[in-house]
Amino acid sequence: MAKIVFADRYAAEGLAPSAEDIAAREAPFARIVEEITDAHILDLVSLYYGATDLDLVWFREEFAKEDTRFSLVNNERETRLLAATILEELIGQEVHLSILGVVAGSVGGHRVPAQSKNLITVALEAMGRQSVDERKPAKAEVKIVSVPTPKLSEELAAVPANDWPALITMLGRIRNEALTSTKTTAGQATAALTELNRQIALQREESQMLWWIVGGHSRTLERSFGAFGINQAALVGAVDLGDLTSVTRLGPVAALALLERVIGLAKRSKGTTPNDLATTIDGLSREDLQRLNIFPEDTPARLAPIMTAIELARTIGHGAWHGRFFELTGLQATLKFEPTELAVQLYREHLLGQLI
Repeated sequence: MAKIVFADRYAAEGLAPSAEDIAAREAPFARIVEEITDAHILDLVSLYYGATDLDLVWFREEFAKEDTRFSLVNNERETRLLAATILEELIGQEVHLSILGVVAGSVGGHRVPAQSKNLITVALEAMGRQSVDERKPAKAEVKIVSVPTPKLSEELAAVPANDWPALITMLGRIRNEALTSTKTTAGQATAALTELNRQIALQREESQMLWWIVGGHSRTLERSFGAFGINQAALVGAVDLGDLTSVTRLGPVAALALLERVIGLAKRSKGTTPNDLATTIDGLSREDLQRLNIFPEDTPARLAPIMTAIELARTIGHGAWHGRFFELTGLQATLKFEPTELAVQLYREHLLGQLI
């Protein structure tokens, strides 16, 4: 990954700090990237998407070590720029939480950040690459080779008869060679078995997804997808596929195709089907909603609005959740999604929740 040039990032956002101010940001930036926690990554993603109710004392204090004038209030635009730049660095380091956080937080383009909009493209591209790389098989070296000590047998044969001190020394060397050879062999075998185990797990994940598609049956609600309306099938299919993604972190590249196939199995109603979020979720029975218990406690609502809507409908009830949904996510419950768009968004949120 190319080195981030702070001056270029500031100029791209129309900011013109002094050279001294730019230099004062580099050391805190490096420390945050090196020491960042999952909770702080979620803070930065939420900040990037406009959240204002965050506890960013840790962020301010880190930059204040180099510049005591640094303020989250007076430097609001710079703060968001720094958050985006840190996230870009983490994405470049293939930190899955930062990738999924940025991708899911965009809500399929329904939420647009005020600054550094290109970060979403960077995250989507990284997700595509990593989805492929996660499934690439590494070479499993099955030929186990010990590492003998050269000429040790000749030296042992050359030890004079009854030379007990020399023989004791040679026995020590033989013991060391045996230990080294055992460790080497064990290391080679462990590396090969670890890779083979990973490949078997990937194949199991893929086969389960294929059987799920062939069966056309929801694992979560234990009914055929033909029993659901098209939008409800999108929700249930996304939950099922998220549960089946148990090995990889970013899911298969073919996730979109799998979800489209599931949605194609749903029953079609005559006329136009409402595709606003409120109608879609309220179209599920209370019993079905109770079985869609997928919302991890620490998941920020702004980054997982579909899961938030499902959870609110579960706990508050049909229709009563709309106002609270806007308070938590900043989005209206009347937000419209095409079925495939809805399924992909919920699937990404589900993957994000598995990482939290």
